[in-house]
Amino acid sequence: MVDRLEQYRRQVIDAVDAWQGYVCNPYIVAYNEAYKNYTDAFNRQKETDKKRAEMFVSIASLLPGSVLMATAANSSLRVLANKVALQGLARANLKLALGAYQAIGASPTAAFAVGKVLDIVKGEAGNAIKDLVTKAMQNSHDTLASDPLSRDKQLESWLITHRLCATDAAEAIENDRRLGEREKQQAFAALKAAPIAQRPHGSIVPKTLSPKIELGFYMMALLDSDELVTQTGGGSPYGGGRTTSKPIDEMPSSPNYPRAKISTAVGGTSSWVGISRPGADVEKRIDECSTLVFKKPFYGPSGWFGKPDTRKMEELHEAERTLRKLADSTRPLSPLGLKS
Repeated sequence: MVDRLEQYRRQVIDAVDAWQGYVCNPYIVAYNEAYKNYTDAFNRQKETDKKRAEMFVSIASLLPGSVLMATAANSSLRVLANKVALQGLARANLKLALGAYQAIGASPTAAFAVGKVLDIVKGEAGNAIKDLVTKAMQNSHDTLASDPLSRDKQLESWLITHRLCATDAAEAIENDRRLGEREKQQAFAALKAAPIAQRPHGSIVPKTLSPKIELGFYMMALLDSDELVTQTGGGSPYGGGRTTSKPIDEMPSSPNYPRAKISTAVGGTSSWVGISRPGADVEKRIDECSTLVFKKPFYGPSGWFGKPDTRKMEELHEAERTLRKLADSTRPLSPLGLKS
């Protein structure tokens, strides 16, 4: 029936407009504002060489706000920035977010665009839909990997790719003469239940999300900065001997995270954890963001900058806890739910 196919196409187009207007655009606004504030804070300290990497993929993985952003980030996991442990946290958070609606194997793209239709449609139409999903996955691979200011268009293209996947799947079902009318009705019901054919509930609020994203940037930067410093031939971490360092790929909460080993013997070997503290201006901005989000500063009135090295592990543990709280607060609880 042409009417059924056309009705479905219109439903998907309207729903995609809602995802664009209520999710993609506000998320980009929030991200760009957070990114600008983050880079401005470091620029004030003339630290313009701070690594940009592919922070959007990391942020969208950790603070998705919707299954749409989680699905888009999942398609770009290959370009995740940050150390191994942070990548693991991002992947784990995506798994939780996508668990709200994932239906077909390990393909969030399939679930977002066509829902559970492949549980119903087999044969020629089923194979055609599988091919469409594969094509959509290929077309959206690494779609979030370029400059932040281009990501509104990238997400728009991502939505169009998924919309075409959904409507082409509907056409394949409608044109398959081997499917009976009852099977077609069931298949269209499954398509209409997929997230891309449903409007999201509510809207992302950039003013609420932006400080969370910005605070997430700072926490990732802090957790990315830790290193194991080893001193050979000295008696303490405060002088003498040869010093080397290497990045730490564990999270502070991990039982495998290295611990300080201080040797007092002449010529002995000592090791301890070092971090790159952000500096007073950035520290102040971190406190501002933390106060906006959690109603309390991250560092406190006097700050930890310049405090004894023994405070560094506390700082790292707090950064991890903060990042996990940010992830929890922005993880969608349902396929159409939004968390900002």
